[in-house]
This record gives sequence, C-alpha cells and structure tokens, in this order.
Amino acid sequence: MRTFGGMFCALSVMAGLAQAEFTDVTRSAGVHYLQWNANSQSEVQRMTGGAAAGDVDGDGFPDLFVTRFDGPDILFKNDGQGGFTDVSRTAGFRMTLPSNGVAMGDIDNDGDRDIYLTSVGDYQHYLFINDGTGKFREQGRDRGAAIRTSDLHRGMSAAWGDYDRDGYLDLHVTEWGNTKYLPPTLWSHSRLLRNQGAENPGHFEDQTVAADVVLDNYVGFTVKDAIEGLWTFTSTFADFDRDGHADLAVVGDFETSRLYWNNGDGTFLLAPNQYSDAPSGIGTDENGMGSAIGDFNNDGWLDWFVTSIYDADNPCVSQRCNWKASGNRLYLNNGDRTFTDVTDLAGVRDGGWGWGTTFFDYDNDGDQDLVMTNGMITPSVQSLEFTDDAMRLWRNEGNGSFTEVAALEGLTDTSSGKGLLTFDYDVDGDLDLFVVNNGGAPKLYRNDSDNGNAFLQLELVGTKSNRDGVGAFVTLMADADAMPQTRYLTGGGTNFLSQSDSLLHFGLGDRDQPVHQLIVDWPSGVQQVFDDVAINSRFRAIEPVPEPHAVTLLVVGGMILIHTRKQRATSLRGNSC
Repeated sequence: MRTFGGMFCALSVMAGLAQAEFTDVTRSAGVHYLQWNANSQSEVQRMTGGAAAGDVDGDGFPDLFVTRFDGPDILFKNDGQGGFTDVSRTAGFRMTLPSNGVAMGDIDNDGDRDIYLTSVGDYQHYLFINDGTGKFREQGRDRGAAIRTSDLHRGMSAAWGDYDRDGYLDLHVTEWGNTKYLPPTLWSHSRLLRNQGAENPGHFEDQTVAADVVLDNYVGFTVKDAIEGLWTFTSTFADFDRDGHADLAVVGDFETSRLYWNNGDGTFLLAPNQYSDAPSGIGTDENGMGSAIGDFNNDGWLDWFVTSIYDADNPCVSQRCNWKASGNRLYLNNGDRTFTDVTDLAGVRDGGWGWGTTFFDYDNDGDQDLVMTNGMITPSVQSLEFTDDAMRLWRNEGNGSFTEVAALEGLTDTSSGKGLLTFDYDVDGDLDLFVVNNGGAPKLYRNDSDNGNAFLQLELVGTKSNRDGVGAFVTLMADADAMPQTRYLTGGGTNFLSQSDSLLHFGLGDRDQPVHQLIVDWPSGVQQVFDDVAINSRFRAIEPVPEPHAVTLLVVGGMILIHTRKQRATSLRGNSC
C-alpha cells in the first residue's frame, strides 16, 4: 500500500450488516440510569439531557459520558466486551451538578480528551481536565472557561473549533433565555472563548465582542408577540465555504438561527437572513433546536439540517402567533455562500417536536442518513400531542430524498428525547446510537445490521493542527471515477447538548476491493493522500510534520501538498501490519 503524508494505522474489524436493524441493549450493556426525577414544571429543565462519546482513557474503545440534572454525572467506561462500567467517582465526577450540554476535546493538545459541561441553574459552567489516565479535575475558573454570571445560567450546547487556526481548540457556548434587559455587550450568555494557544495552552479569553458574534436581537420577527431575547440552543464550527476557516452556525428559538462567516482575521460576518435584500437562504426555521451538518448529497459541500416543531393542525403554520410549527429545515449548500431549502424535496419536514439530530451512514451504503429525537413533556396545551412522539430515522435514498424507517429498523423510543450521539461502541464496523431521554432512562441501540456492506473508519491525530483534527475535511474516492464521499470533523455541537465519537465513518456498500484514494485536508492547510486503502478496517492518520529530508513540498493555491517517503503502517492494536 502506497501512502502519502504520515503514519497510517489499521485495525481490521468485522464488516457486517443484512436487513439493517437496531436492538435496544440499554440494560444489558449497563447504561441504564435516570436523567432526573421529572417532578418540576420548569420549562428549561424539560430541555436538559446531554451525552458525549470518546476514548477518555486511551484504550481504543469509545467511552460514554452523560449529564444528569439532579444527580452526579456518569462516566461509563467501555469494557471492550460490549458493556460499560460506571467509573464516575474514581474518575473525579463526584459532585451533583445541574449540568446539561457536554463536549469532549483535547484543549491543551496533550493527547487526551477533556470535558466541558454547561449548566442550568448555576452561576458558572464547568471544565474537567483529563490527566491522561481517564481521571479529571474541574478547572473552569482557573482556565477562564467558567463564564461566571450574576444570574443563573440556562446553558445549552457547547462546541469546539479552531476558528483562528492556531492549532488549539476554541469554544462556543449557547444559552437559552431572556436577554432583553442585559447591557448591550451581555445580551446573551452565549459566548465565544478563544484558546490562548501555545502561550498558555488550554486557557481561554472571551472574544465574543472582539470577534463580532454578540448575539443581539433580530429586528422584524414574524412571530407575533415572541418574547424578546436570544434563545440559542446549538452552535457548531464548520467550514461551509471551504476557504480554510471555520464558520459559526447557531441554531435558536423564535427565528433566531444564524450563520457567521469567518473573515480569517479573528472576526466574523453575519450571513444575510430572510429579511435581508439578498438573503442567503438560511434561518427560516421558526423554532430551531438541534443541528446536523454533513454532505448528504455527496457534492463536497456541507449541508445543514435544523430540527424544529411540526404540527399541521396548528394555526400558526399559516397565521402570525407566538410560536410556529412548520417543521424542520434542510438547507442545501450551493457552494457560493447561499443555501437552498430542500426540506420538502428531501421529505424530512415532519419530525414532531424536534431536538437532537445527526447525519450518519447506519446501513453502510455510502450516503449519510439522518436521525433525530423529539418530544416535549411540559404540561401545556401546545405540547400535549407531543408527549408520545416517535423518534425519526430517515434513510438516504441516494437521489436527494429520504424515507422514514425508524420503526422498521427498530428505533421505537417514544420518550422525551433530547440529546443523541453515534459511535461504534462494540467495534464491529457499524454505527450504534445513544439517545438521552429527559426525565427518564436513555436508550442504547446496537446496530445489528448484517447486509455485508463494507466500511472504513478513520481516526485523525493532528500535529500542526489541533490534536483532535477538528476542522479537517476527509474525501474518500472508492474508485478513480466514483462519486466522492466527504466527511468533516466537528467538535461537538452538531446534535443538541451532545457529541458523537470523533471517529470518521464511511460506508462503502457491496465492495471487496481496496479504496482507491483517501484525502485528508488538515486545518493547517496540509493535504495528506493515501492510496489503495484496505476496507473493513480502522485507520489512524497522523498529520505529517514537514522535514527537509523526508518530504517534498509543493504549494498550490495556498494548499501545502506533502509527499512523504514510504512509512511503516502500525496496527492500533500494537501489531505491525
């Protein structure tokens, strides 16, 4: 196998899928718990419930962290045998915190995953630093990440991303609440925190105002009598225009979703909304909650799916009132900083009262499917019909349309779903699904598909870029003349309150030949190319560090192409390949 650009590690695992289906293994896997005792009528508490997946102890298996509103958060260690063990107390999570959103990321580039938690009902957020062995200490205040306030937080999602391209992860945090009476520079507790980088790794400074991402109120709401304020649920760093700089997508309630283009100089530019003379095509979702970003049509551009509320019988669909219910939005990226609403063409409008969502290829057929949670249990007239909402799974048909198949594939949960994530927890080559239910128990759905489709999984290790490789584009060409698949590694925030495992997953369909080419475009500007890649394997790509004796450099259009000499591939299990 010929390689370009760095260490290439492989772990062969079983490919497996037949009529795809999911099995509820919550209890047998040891991850059954109560998110909180739902005995309060507080609206914001009904919106809680996050989780994140990632290998926190370096053993090669993704672990699971879950937030609980009125009990200690739980860190479940993956035992590598299909089960999990609660190691919270020994790992340093002993306190009962009113935590909500969670994001994992290596903020100091020391090779382990740290954990950030937002709070609902406290005066700060929390940052837990990993010592490299899976044990943590809370250091939010010391590192400038606590976002201390004089009023109680209503913290939602958190997202990592290297917006200034200094090789260290920055942080954006969203907040849902009334901000009308705060001073102009504090209109929202949604904040942008810049990592101080090499001079002080893993320490943060607030750049919300300097970067021009203060979330002030829109003028011209079409929602009648909407409560003034800024009601943000989810944010994500993603390079929508592929200029090498991570943009900032923010999903919010009451028509406050927005997109900021990264100017490349530490500041952002707000994309024109629907009320502008030249709208960019986004922000028409009336009650944006969850966010999924991915290339669903395999054209190389990142598309944007936003969950919202759908109720065909609600008069607010056609009339002005204090909430609307016209459903989800799927924004197709046109590649020119504009988007086209293809929600109805794709058939993904009706998701009930939507929350968490993500793109993932559950059947390994080569295109990205779409899943979302839903439900609301606040006892009000508006939400009574949503108390038994069934979650949605839309299978991508490969022609721009989706088919809803949740019940057919075994996803039968009708609880009040909030966060969700995907990860291959049993390392069998297909993506499993974890769903957080507000005021109840979660669901772990093991993917037991056995249709025989092949796959490829990729772990990124940055050197000049951030250690996690967040912000990298990966393009897979199964054959020289095949349609490419594109994946983009986001650092949390793409779901709602939750974060999927950072392992990039490609389904390859019915295939028994190596992949023609795999291209990694690192955030640093380095491009790394691998040829003849073995299928049904898990690989590690380490960003190459240019050395005069080992590489030839060619600069093309600002992209550094690196051709390294032959290197030895090493198995993730420690055996040579």
